[in-house]
Formats: sequence, structure tokens, C-alpha cells
Amino acid sequence: MKTKIQLIETTITKAKDIVHISEDFDIGYRYLEGVAVLSSIGKGHLFRSFTIAGAELFPKNFEVEFLQSSTHVSPNERFFSVREIADGKKVEIDYIDGGNAIQYPYSFKLYMYLTDGNS
Repeated sequence: MKTKIQLIETTITKAKDIVHISEDFDIGYRYLEGVAVLSSIGKGHLFRSFTIAGAELFPKNFEVEFLQSSTHVSPNERFFSVREIADGKKVEIDYIDGGNAIQYPYSFKLYMYLTDGNS
């Protein structure tokens, strides 16, 4: 099975920032199998929206904390499991900073675990 971690990264410049992210999934990887955000950004952040090709993946105002893991978790277990068709589709996210990051600016990194679906 072919796998890849696709990284979406953006800079959050100030408390309570709202950032729109629009990216295409890499072609050749059929499925989004997992999503992860590192815990170093703090708590209280939201995804106002998170869609794949216009279809909602997480509900409105989904707490990013559900997708966070620390370095105490094995790397293979850090991903929140999903199974969605990804292959070249557009992912769009509206991220709302909770206003309590350790420092500003900071780098928001969303890791997406992609596979070709072959076992």
C-alpha cells in the first residue's frame, strides 16, 4: 500500500485570527485515512468548517483539540481515523484561533494521512 503524509501549514499571526485554507489533495492517493494536529498550539481552537469537495467532514465549530496528540503518543497512533475519498479533491478549512496560544505568531500544521487504498 502506498501512503503519504500531506501537510497543510499556515501562519497564525494574532489571537482570534480566522484563516481560510484551500488545498488540493495529492493525486494518486485515493483515501484520506486520518487527520492530526500537534498539541503545541494550545487549546480552544475551532474548525468553523472543514469540507472535502464541498461535503462536510467535521461539524461546524468542531474543536481542534479532538484531533490533537502529544509526543507521548506513538506516531502511528496520532491520527484521528477517517476514511474519505481524497484523490485530487479540494479540502477547505476555516480555522479559528482560540486566543490562548503560547506565543504569536505560530505555525498551524494539519497532517493528513493518505493511502492509495491497496493492501
